[in-house]
Amino acid sequence: MEDLISVIIPVYNLEKYLRESLDSVINQTYENLEIILVDDGSTDNSLRILREYEKKDKRISVLTQKNGGICMAMKNGVAFSSGKYIARCDGDDINELNRYERQLKYLKENDCDLVGCYLKAFGDGDENYQRIIDGTRSPIRNFNEAFSRAYFGGVITGGSIFGRSDVFKKLSPFHKDFGVIEDRLIYLSFFRNGYKIGMVEEILYNYRVHHTNTSLNPKNRLTMMMRHFELLFLYLFDEALSNYRNIIVVQRRDVLSVISKIFKERYGDLNLIVVDENESLRFFERGILNYKVSDTCVFLSPQIFNEGKVILESLQYEHLKNLFYLI
Repeated sequence: MEDLISVIIPVYNLEKYLRESLDSVINQTYENLEIILVDDGSTDNSLRILREYEKKDKRISVLTQKNGGICMAMKNGVAFSSGKYIARCDGDDINELNRYERQLKYLKENDCDLVGCYLKAFGDGDENYQRIIDGTRSPIRNFNEAFSRAYFGGVITGGSIFGRSDVFKKLSPFHKDFGVIEDRLIYLSFFRNGYKIGMVEEILYNYRVHHTNTSLNPKNRLTMMMRHFELLFLYLFDEALSNYRNIIVVQRRDVLSVISKIFKERYGDLNLIVVDENESLRFFERGILNYKVSDTCVFLSPQIFNEGKVILESLQYEHLKNLFYLI
């Protein structure tokens, strides 16, 4: 008997795209699926469409909830699931028809706990954003590659996630405060707890770019940036923040304002030193000498990493010990 895969699809007001997305799930080459459709209090015809599909495919179950966001929808879907594996799909995106077959095969062959796949962007939305999506295809073959993706925020995109159900239920990596970047919370939860993460190096997921994408909404961008750095400090850098008194952050000016706010709210007892990346070389020449290596942790932005790393290592800052090279 083939392993059962529980496919969870959170849905909120997606009537325009829903049928195409659902068809890409029910017609998968891997047929032993439990398809859980979670309606998050839709006010359009989404729930009617979900009920229609429930009637014509015995593998489908529809759950309903008051509008509580994607994290609540995922949490309820995972709790309801009975499969050995959990797969995500967003109700406006389209799967390649061999997606779950390929992801399951890769996960087993590489002894992974969580895997993603390469994406292809399509739709009538922002063309620059589509190019960004198409440019994020990179492998995860080892710890360093997984760690780098966590740093950059280029984690496994939410809809393409595929992983072990027992780990999802153990970690329950869903928190409403991080709903705008819920895929990063899942990724970091698995990573921090030592689970192996991989990437199927094939385009198996088609990411629809349109004007209602959460990540494209200007109102969400500041919140997304804030939540992103909160996750990094909570899930990757908590040990550094507990072991060092001085925290030097070199970043863009707009990012520094966000990080300063986080430190004021969460880490008020630490001495935060913020440095505009445009002034970083001047700071490294003199300013950093005011801080003892043993008491100081340095975070560098990607833009100045190469130059900064050379300078800091010459001062005995050790990579991944008291030097975290980007955030």
